[in-house]
Amino acid sequence: MKFPSISQLKSDAENSFLRFPLSIVSAALGSFLLIYLIEIDLGDQNLEWINLLITFALGIPLFFCVDIYAEKKELEPSYRIIGRVLALVILIIIYFSFPKENTFSTTRVPYIRYLVYNLTAHLLVSFIGYWKEKEDHAFWKFNESLFLRIALGALYSFVLYIGIALALGAIHLLFSLEIDPKTYFQIYILIIGVFNTWFFLAGVPKNQGAVISQESYPKGLKVFTQFILIPLLLVYLTILYFYGGKIILTWDWPKGIVSYMIIAISVLGIFTYLLLFPIRDQKESSWIKTFYRAFYFLLFPLIVLLFLAIGIRVQEYGLTVNRYIILLMGIWLTFIALYFIFGKGKIKTIPISLAAFMIFGSFGPWSMFSLSESNQLSRLETILKEHQILSKEKIKNEVYWEFSDKGKPKAINSKNTNQLEKEQLEEVNSIIQYLEDYHGLGSVLNWFDQDLATLYKEAIKAKEDGTYTYLDYSQFIVESMGLKYIPNYMIGQENSLDGQYFSYNIENDKVRILKGYDFEIRFNFNPGFYKDNWDVPGFEEATLSFDPETNFLNFKIGNSNAEFDLASFVSTLRDQYGNGYKNDIPKEDLTLSYSDEDIELKILFTNIQNNNSEESIVEDFSGVILIGIKN
Repeated sequence: MKFPSISQLKSDAENSFLRFPLSIVSAALGSFLLIYLIEIDLGDQNLEWINLLITFALGIPLFFCVDIYAEKKELEPSYRIIGRVLALVILIIIYFSFPKENTFSTTRVPYIRYLVYNLTAHLLVSFIGYWKEKEDHAFWKFNESLFLRIALGALYSFVLYIGIALALGAIHLLFSLEIDPKTYFQIYILIIGVFNTWFFLAGVPKNQGAVISQESYPKGLKVFTQFILIPLLLVYLTILYFYGGKIILTWDWPKGIVSYMIIAISVLGIFTYLLLFPIRDQKESSWIKTFYRAFYFLLFPLIVLLFLAIGIRVQEYGLTVNRYIILLMGIWLTFIALYFIFGKGKIKTIPISLAAFMIFGSFGPWSMFSLSESNQLSRLETILKEHQILSKEKIKNEVYWEFSDKGKPKAINSKNTNQLEKEQLEEVNSIIQYLEDYHGLGSVLNWFDQDLATLYKEAIKAKEDGTYTYLDYSQFIVESMGLKYIPNYMIGQENSLDGQYFSYNIENDKVRILKGYDFEIRFNFNPGFYKDNWDVPGFEEATLSFDPETNFLNFKIGNSNAEFDLASFVSTLRDQYGNGYKNDIPKEDLTLSYSDEDIELKILFTNIQNNNSEESIVEDFSGVILIGIKN
């Protein structure tokens, strides 16, 4: 084996840069930007940097498409420059389509569209130079070269990274030199982003019109596909067919995950066919044609199962972006199966049709975004109207809000004034949380008399000022409807509506000013420990006790005997804050007061909670007792 010289490596690097300059520049800029973001630990707080990063990532395949097409068609340099400028304009438009900051109105839609752009750009790489050609041989040979170069680049990059990482580790151990852990990740980024991209581009064949010969077909690839991929494909097909038989015998509706499995297995089968395409006409491999004609026939029952599974999900829970994509993939698989059974069987039709389907499903009133949003809004509106919560396009028993002195929204009237059955309540919560994540909640704001968007912006400003910790936008909307909020991770759980669960924690004050009190006593009560006493100067003792059966809290000191109904106290908190974990309750709302001729008393809870216990209203609580002596 002859290893290339340093001069040869230098020449290859220069030639690849001259062929694909903007792809390499995009890779380098993206890599150095990511290293910078890691160094300053920016996270996702400044979306403009993240948006720029993913725009650079898209520039790699997009500029590659321009250059490879110009090279294949032997275009004049001026046309190549025009193509690069158009690609740059597309990238700028995409960059400015992203949200500029991460706010309550930021949704996933622009980033899902970006994934469609990225997938389309990578598919374009495979066929842009060959989509008009009658034969598939040059198309296959070109993509085989790209595939093998990707695999070789991954191997080289892995070995290079391990070598450098081990060298740094040795320096650290032998010379006691501290190395920032971030350095290892930054080196990985440079290798994957710059070296791997440059190495890949250096191996892109210039002779794009090369044809396939039986001698040139890689033997390792033949063994891999025939003796590994095809047996795996048969195993997976058998499993799915047995699952389909189970459905018929038990009449048990298919699970949603089966849709993803069918898509994955179908793509595996199509990918295997692409790999075996050049040898399908060889005498010793004639079974491949027969196998794949049978494979496409075998896909039809699985496609029916896919539509059945996703159809049930859509009927029960409505159309979402994910379900739309599964339906779109099901339609595409149907098209591909019919095409290869009855059509001419051009393999470049596979990437061309997939790119066309994805672009078609991303724009217009029929897109995954428009249809899913309108469907979910319609379902939400139907549920609310059927239960008289939405009447004349307005929410009945709307919960109104005011701001505390620290900027935290606080309900003026009682929460949970509207009631739904568990199934409908979970559905409403699920729809609103889905809309917030993918489409935004602007379409439901006109159902309220208050300007909830402005109120929430004020709450966000208070959060940024550090006056409180957290407020969920979906929760804000659901509770404004007078309904109980159920987090997404609790939907479908048996205890999602458990009325006992709550945990109220006092907001974090860095400094607490005590005025007019002589003693401070700390307490921490939990099951099995509901009584405590302390020696207080001037008194025999002070006693605090709690009866979990009556839910009364009693404090005795000297001649004073203060009694508090914690059931009533917690009921008031629930009306204001609902159930769940709340860690920013104002101290005035977690305070009980008592006064007589001898003492001035305040019991300030730092935490009061119940972990789904049915034995008592309150289970655990802690806090301080402030005692002021009256002379």
